Formats: sequence, structure tokens, C-alpha cells
Amino acid sequence: MAMTHRVRFCFTIPFAFMLGVLPASSVSAAGIALVTDVVGDAAFAAVPAEPLKLLGELNAGAEVAVSDHAQLIVFYLNEGAEYTLNGPGRYRILAKGPEALRGAPPPQRKVTATAYKELRLKADRVAQGGMIMRGASMLANPVNEVVLDGNAAFRWRPFADEASYKFELVDQAGTLVLTSETRETEIHLPPSLTLAPGRTYYWALRGRNAAGNTFYAAAEFRVADAALRRRIEAARPKPDAPFSERVLFAALLEEAGMKSLALAQRHTLAAERPVAWADAR
Repeated sequence: MAMTHRVRFCFTIPFAFMLGVLPASSVSAAGIALVTDVVGDAAFAAVPAEPLKLLGELNAGAEVAVSDHAQLIVFYLNEGAEYTLNGPGRYRILAKGPEALRGAPPPQRKVTATAYKELRLKADRVAQGGMIMRGASMLANPVNEVVLDGNAAFRWRPFADEASYKFELVDQAGTLVLTSETRETEIHLPPSLTLAPGRTYYWALRGRNAAGNTFYAAAEFRVADAALRRRIEAARPKPDAPFSERVLFAALLEEAGMKSLALAQRHTLAAERPVAWADAR
């Protein structure tokens, strides 16, 4: 049941607590476009050729080769515009749009969701540091991420057969808002408890098996504020939206820090189009 009294945040995390802002990974050049669909063979026009991946970044000046009967779709962030590159052909990625070096000029389609024009690539972002601690690998989600609403579910990996778990949820002010014991590997918030938009929360888990062995893990997450929720819902593609637009929605979820939702979107799309993906952004 929910607890309303104030307590000190007293999880035991010696030498394992880090909050702050970490610099994003550096890249040699700033990407200007994203790959949002690949049908057939499409690769960087270099030797050896490197296949293009969904949500891979394209830098200005990069050249790509699209094989016969293949198709490549790229999205330019500064324009909010999508280009379809049909094979056979070779194209150079320029700031003003793709240039056909060999093949048909690429048609352009505007993407109507303005939220996509606000996407930023890795060179333009700052990675937010999260709570890092021993045992965090036991936790599945939410871990150092943003959840869309205040009805979060908490999941973790099984510690052992017949293990028991104690769960605690604390808000950013140090108030214990929920505690529970279970033998399951997930907990859902009771209907009476909704987490506040824009607030950061911390959750901790203690596990014990039949032999008395224990583990402890904790992590933080944040609930999306109203503005972010509006942005996500405005961009959410319809069920019959083109594949490329649904891939772009996965990129938006990743950029917003919604790792679990983005991963679920990737898995759904991968079942439809078994093409390699770039690493999560």
C-alpha cells in the first residue's frame, strides 16, 4: 500500500552513486540525415561496402549505392523531409538533399509531424548521467529512462527459483511512496497511485533465495512532463503509416529517453522488416 510519510532516501549504495551530466560520444562529423527504410541491398559506396542500417546516421558528403530493384529512404532533420532513393543508383548526401550521381533524381515527401524536425543526432546531444550501482543489471525497466505516464510498471530478472523480493519506490523529495513484497518479477502500481508528470523517482529491489543469498539493486527514472507527452502523441503514427514513419517514431522515442518504448517499437518493426538496426541513439 502507498506510504505518505516522509523518510530519508537511505538505500545502501557505497561508491556506486553518480548523478550528473556526461558528454555525449564524440563523432567525426555531424550527421544530417537518418536511414528510415531499406528494401533490398543498399550500402555506403566505399570499399569495402558497409550495409546501411535503419536509423543509421548519414553525414554530409557520404555516398550511398542502391542496387537494382532496391530502395532506400532517408530523412533530413533540418527540413523534416523524406527522400526515396531507388536503385540502381548512386547518391551523394548533401545539405540541400540527396544528389543523384547515377540513377533517377530522388522524389521528396514532407513528413507532417513537426515533432520530427526537433530530433537531434548524437553530436548535438548531452547524455544525462543516471544512478549507477552494483546489481543494476538485475533490473529490466525502468532504468535511467523516461516513462510516458504515471502508471509505470517495474520489471526485473529472476534471481533464483523461489526467490522473494522487497520493492521500494521513493520520490525525488525522499518520500517513500510505495513498498511491497512479492515472489513475482514485476510490480504494477495500484490504481490509487499515479506518479507525477515531470518528476524523478528512484526504485530499489532486494532479493533473497531459499539458501539465504541476497542481492540489492536500484535505479532512477523520470515521468514525462505534459509537453513531452503532447510531442509524443502528436507524432505517434497511425497503424497504416508507412514503415519509414514508424521507424522515425522509434528514433523520437530514443531521443526522448524512452528506452523501453523505443526497444518495443524496434522489435515490432524488425518482425516486419528483418533489416539490421544501428545502435540505439
